[in-house]
Amino acid sequence: MTSPLRLRAVDTIDLAVIAAHLQDAVAQVADMAYQPAQRRFAVMFNRFMWEDVQDEVGAGAKADKDAPYRRVRSVLHFDGVERVKSQGLRLDRKEAVAEMLTLAFEPAGEVAGSITMTFAGGGGIKLEVEALDAWLSDISQPWPTPNLPRHGTDADEPLG
Repeated sequence: MTSPLRLRAVDTIDLAVIAAHLQDAVAQVADMAYQPAQRRFAVMFNRFMWEDVQDEVGAGAKADKDAPYRRVRSVLHFDGVERVKSQGLRLDRKEAVAEMLTLAFEPAGEVAGSITMTFAGGGGIKLEVEALDAWLSDISQPWPTPNLPRHGTDADEPLG
C-alpha cells in the first residue's frame, strides 16, 4: 500500500511526474475553480492510483478480486495564475465529467509560461502563469474499483 501523494512541480520534469499520476483522473466541472484574488486555479479529481498497479507487478494476486484497483480523491492546484482559458468544456454544466489525459508547460519567458490541461474528448484548460508552481495532494482514503482505465486504439472501443 502506498502513502498519500504530496507532490510539487516547479519544472517540466516535476510536472511530468504529476501528469503521470493524474492520467485518467476524473473531475466534475463543479470541482474546478479559479480564484483570481489568490491567483490560484484548483481541481479536485478522483485519481486512479497507477502507483498501486506498478507496485503489484510481479507481486502475485491482489487481495480483492472483485475490486483489485483503487481511486483516491486528490487536489491539483496552481499558484501564480494570471489568466484561465477553456475550450471544449461545458462550464455551465456543473455535473459534466472531464477525464484528464495530460498536463504540459510551455515557457513564455524566463520563468513565465502556460500550462495546458488536456482532457478526453478534446477539451482543455490553459493557465497563463508567472511561474510553474503546481501541487498535487491526496485528500481522502483510497476506495476500491474493479475498473482499470484502458486506452483503445479503435475509436469505438470504450475507455475503462
